[in-house]
Amino acid sequence: MVLVTVVAAFGAGCSSDKVVQGPGGTTAESSTSSTPGASTTIAPPVSEAPTTLAETTTTLAITTTTAPAPAGWAVIDSDGAAGPLAYPCCASNWYGAASPALPAPGATLADGFYRIEFAWPSEFSQPVNATVRRFEQCSVLPAGSCEDNGGVPYADDELGVDDAASFELSLVFDDQLHVVLGGFTGWDGANPAFAIGNGLDIAALVTALDADYQAAIMQPYLAGMSQDDITAMLTATPAHGFSAPAEPGAGALVYTHDGAPPLLFQGLVGFDDTPLDTRGSDIIGRIALVVEGGTMTINTYAGFYS
Repeated sequence: MVLVTVVAAFGAGCSSDKVVQGPGGTTAESSTSSTPGASTTIAPPVSEAPTTLAETTTTLAITTTTAPAPAGWAVIDSDGAAGPLAYPCCASNWYGAASPALPAPGATLADGFYRIEFAWPSEFSQPVNATVRRFEQCSVLPAGSCEDNGGVPYADDELGVDDAASFELSLVFDDQLHVVLGGFTGWDGANPAFAIGNGLDIAALVTALDADYQAAIMQPYLAGMSQDDITAMLTATPAHGFSAPAEPGAGALVYTHDGAPPLLFQGLVGFDDTPLDTRGSDIIGRIALVVEGGTMTINTYAGFYS
């Protein structure tokens, strides 16, 4: 049984996502246990809410049936994966088919893909609240919802995010939840950069990453070491799962843990006003929710950002 809240907010809004370009070998494994546990808790960044004229909220209970995902990360061909796998590149828009309508009270999410947003928790013993919105054709969304195309008509498969309504979903990170994760293995695509696991796998990865990030990067940084010196140190002597990326110039470091794709760190410490609040898991983007035959899959990405 999943507790869901449907929120309908009538109005227009536009938000700007981080930009990522296409997917991109083997690095030192992390020294942290894959068992989920507590890590440093950081407040998630605050996103700007769309302007609303009216709002209605209905709480309902829905039943979902999902097939368990195999334990452990398994390499996949990204060409066969459903839904967006990364943020749009280079001032582009999303592409694909528009999402189905959000469900009425008593119904479930229809098969299709949706935009999903949530903050990685510091521990995974409780459900995580996620906000689901529709992808919609740019041609029917309010002005400002998609990238400006200079007056040229939008293509039918060019999408933006519809902020007029949202669906609040309670996620449980267990073996029923499927997770696709993209990382970075090089420019030529010779080595697969995407894998699929389950909710327990991503929970273990996030927990280990946050702990290893504190040990390998934040502790030396707080002790006065520069980011360049930390990068040089971990490139020369990989530790806590951090090592050099597969390609020069791709970024500072990659993080590898328990068979997951290498997660690319193009920079080491956050660029906002509170860099000390940076968590390692901040680099794992939450891209899309795919619903197919009652099975929910979350697409996530930590590859190259333009």
